[in-house]
Amino acid sequence: MRRTTLLSLSVVALFGFVLIGGGLVAAQEASPADHPARGAWTVTSDPGDTEFSPRLAILSADGSALFVSGYQTTGVGTWEPTGDTTAVVTFIVVTDGPAQIVIRASLEIAPDGASFTGTFTNEFVFDPAGGGTSGEIGPGTLDGTRLMAEAPGTPTMSFEEFFPQPEGTPEATPAT
Repeated sequence: MRRTTLLSLSVVALFGFVLIGGGLVAAQEASPADHPARGAWTVTSDPGDTEFSPRLAILSADGSALFVSGYQTTGVGTWEPTGDTTAVVTFIVVTDGPAQIVIRASLEIAPDGASFTGTFTNEFVFDPAGGGTSGEIGPGTLDGTRLMAEAPGTPTMSFEEFFPQPEGTPEATPAT
């Protein structure tokens, strides 16, 4: 009896270890919070509007994403790791009509974590309430450089010198 009880307890303990502790042996999935893609980036694309490049992108620790371009365009989306140094990103840009642009990208982060390369597609959704789409167009290429915090350097001029104020109000011309 004692031998049966000991064997049963051993089986239960082993079963509990497999259920609860077995994950300790398995490879852990990458999390946005500690993935090298997390952070702020300057991004250039080809094709892209060179006069509005680089664009700025933020990939947050919670998996949310934001990008801004110089062409009054803001994209909101999500991202997730696909490997130790790879990730996918999806942004949605709302246009000034009843359309949206869906941008999908795959990124490969450099070993030093300071840059990335990638590919992207665009899909134009003509009517988000159920209208047609263009299908995915592309691929294009992406290059990103991590933004780094920098302390102020030695100024070359003052703000007053760079933004001179007018000397005074000009005299009004009398009406004739």
